[in-house]
Amino acid sequence: MPESLPFFQKFPHDLFAVGIEAISAYSCYTNPDDYGSVGYPGFDGLGLPPREKEEPYIFHFPDGNATVARLLVRALIPGSVPGSTMEDVVTAKADYAKLDRDGSALRIRLGSTVVQVQNGGRGAPQGVSVKYVCGGKLLRVKARHSVLACYNAMVPYLCPELPEAQKKALLYCVKAPFLYTRVATRNWEPFAKLGIHQIVAPGSYHSFVALDFPVSIGQYRFPGKPAGPAALFLLRSPCSPGAPRRDQYRAGRYELLGTSFETIERSVRDQLERMLGDAGFDAARDITAITVNRWAHGYAYEYDWYSDRDLPPGPRPNVIGRKPFGNVTIANSDAAARAYTDAAIDEAWRAVEELPETKNPTVGVGRRKDGKADG
Repeated sequence: MPESLPFFQKFPHDLFAVGIEAISAYSCYTNPDDYGSVGYPGFDGLGLPPREKEEPYIFHFPDGNATVARLLVRALIPGSVPGSTMEDVVTAKADYAKLDRDGSALRIRLGSTVVQVQNGGRGAPQGVSVKYVCGGKLLRVKARHSVLACYNAMVPYLCPELPEAQKKALLYCVKAPFLYTRVATRNWEPFAKLGIHQIVAPGSYHSFVALDFPVSIGQYRFPGKPAGPAALFLLRSPCSPGAPRRDQYRAGRYELLGTSFETIERSVRDQLERMLGDAGFDAARDITAITVNRWAHGYAYEYDWYSDRDLPPGPRPNVIGRKPFGNVTIANSDAAARAYTDAAIDEAWRAVEELPETKNPTVGVGRRKDGKADG
């Protein structure tokens, strides 16, 4: 029915950051959505292979993948994050003074933006010269090798001496942009009264609104009663229907960077009031905080038959782009063309293994018998 089209037009927003006009039907079939709402209609009777059943999208740390990074830092720099278990790391407070100490085998320097990576270069004829900005100053560090584990489309600007074909391949990747808004409320009684936990709103500024999943781990406990405080998750995919998918991502990034917080806040308050007002929600009274994450460079670009049907035969751009270059190797989930943590870990392992004359077994990542990377 025509009335259903606006709903399904925006249904892929949470996973693909575009509408159904820019993604293949088969991708929609194999990836229903991230939050387990409903599937797409029209596939029954087509004889398609059954979708692989996955675990529900509820198993995660309260802060998402940030805890994975904290666990890695704890293992690499003893004493930097107190505790010893997955449960106690969630509420542990990091000792930032221990991250970048003279004499440490491993140092993490925060607030430092790399601006150039050069094979050889002044003072490092057999290695790598890395220039970065820290505290408003341009600094340089010399090393034997370097792994660029950043947004792959930035690599050609950081390492301009790369071959032109490799730079072109790296620039093919355009990350999917998202607007993730978190709203702290005094209680979640309106959701309990309505008997819902999420709302799909294709005509609203945020197309998806949900109570955050009830995660309890260690000393971190979620409020189990509706009278307790709650965190709401709101999603907006700033795309431009009708344009090619990668162009939509570029336009969405432009929108995110050009939209004021006041505009987003006004939209949040208005939308929640209209959705939940009849159940007793009052935006002025019940909202205690709003946090806006303009995720301009979000998910890694994943290939799709419809969006990428003009690619020539042969290696995909991500494979060409991640080729080692002298003493520089390239990682990140972009290098796998898969927006998942395990892909980022596997690419990190590959990039370290490709470093010339490097056979160090203690690089902070383990190797399982099945060939996948742990860490």
